[in-house]
Amino acid sequence: MRKILLGTTAVAGAALLAPAAFAQAPVTTAPGSLAGNNQVGTQGVTAPSPAIAAASGLAVRIGGYFDFSAAMIYDDWDQARSRVQGGAANGGAANAQRRSRYDFRNDLELYIFVDGRAANGMTYGANFEFQMDNMGGAGAAGSNGSGSGVDLDEAWGYISFPNLGTLQFGQQDNAASQLQVRAPSAGLVGTDGDWYDFIVTAGLFSGAYIASGINDGNDATKVIYLSPQFAGFDFGLSYAQNSYEGERQDQPTSTLAQQRDRTALENEMSAALRYRGTFGPVGLNAGLGGMWANSGALTGTGAPTGVSRQQNVTAYTAGLTVSAYGFAVGGEFTWGAYNGSSVGRAALNPGLDDSYHWVVGATYTMGPLLIGANFAQGVQDNGTCRVGSAGPLCAAGAAGSIRSLPDRTHTIWGVGAVYTLAPGLALYTIYQNVNDENIPTSAPGDARYGGNGTTLATFNGSNTRTINVGMVGIRLAF
Repeated sequence: MRKILLGTTAVAGAALLAPAAFAQAPVTTAPGSLAGNNQVGTQGVTAPSPAIAAASGLAVRIGGYFDFSAAMIYDDWDQARSRVQGGAANGGAANAQRRSRYDFRNDLELYIFVDGRAANGMTYGANFEFQMDNMGGAGAAGSNGSGSGVDLDEAWGYISFPNLGTLQFGQQDNAASQLQVRAPSAGLVGTDGDWYDFIVTAGLFSGAYIASGINDGNDATKVIYLSPQFAGFDFGLSYAQNSYEGERQDQPTSTLAQQRDRTALENEMSAALRYRGTFGPVGLNAGLGGMWANSGALTGTGAPTGVSRQQNVTAYTAGLTVSAYGFAVGGEFTWGAYNGSSVGRAALNPGLDDSYHWVVGATYTMGPLLIGANFAQGVQDNGTCRVGSAGPLCAAGAAGSIRSLPDRTHTIWGVGAVYTLAPGLALYTIYQNVNDENIPTSAPGDARYGGNGTTLATFNGSNTRTINVGMVGIRLAF
């Protein structure tokens, strides 16, 4: 068995592989890559961009990607009847008509890598990631009013010793997110892929998908330890005191105003164990990860939440991929006490059962061409409603009685292809289909703990939202 050595730092590995590669054998993670799971092999890897020597003697490199795509979208929430139901939150009015089915999209990020090496072999540095797809309107924070605002997605430093591992600190993904193993996919096709950028979610709870990977810790300021690799195994641990960036601002419209107010998740911990190895022509990648956090203990005024306090968050994920002879197949299973589209970011209200989802996927690499497909299903508890409250399922029965609601059941599948036209330049196409049953209009609740419980949305007379997205695009990764 060939041992795969961990790179000296996650930063250096990401910088090296950012030009994008499309082989089936996963080795490490590359920002901006179109390879499935953002895990890439050795095919198509080019040398990193030349480093610039800073005055301090540190090496500075620039990377990133630019992506342009066109899409055709069919979504039940775009139809006139659904827009009227959603009201102002969904851009609807009494005389509403459906949205356009066609659109273009830009997406781009810029990475700055700063690396240094001491005489004793220690490596150190920092990574800054700027995302330039902030679409806030005029006057919105981080926006210049043109729909192309820039914000700082991540910013973190690191210190690494070859035999001791790497310490990261700052706004970076948690350990479980960095080491998770996800089902293979091709390009932007995926259970939480970029097709989502074309989908409207206003007026509905959470996003258009619930089968995502374990959350990244919201890029909250945290400390992370990543071990070296021993006989194919490595592990990681991370901790964040609060959910935000540690910069207190008493601005009512800013989420930073919640810092230290104990209204959001706190004491977030995560851990993960991963194995990577090869057995002749067969590559194996397996992982297990989890995260734990306390839910908000206080209201915005500082009063205890009492009996209505949300459950503490737990989330677990297990994944396995096998690759050989150009093929890669695998899957993942994720479960825990959470809801919404970001696994482990939204706490369950009292009385609700745990959520779960599973994903399977496969890819095949033939020269510069990568094709792939995936299928997934997720289930989340919708709790109860009080008879006489909003929604057709709560209309009939003894007034004030409690009725259990069907679970939200989310089924999604897709196919895609990526063609490497030149080093760092790829063409891609995807088709994604989503059937989302029993979507709540706000965070699900149990009426036994007060209020009317959960209200479910309807789509043209049905409780199922159907989404179809076809995309073609071109991406330059550098």
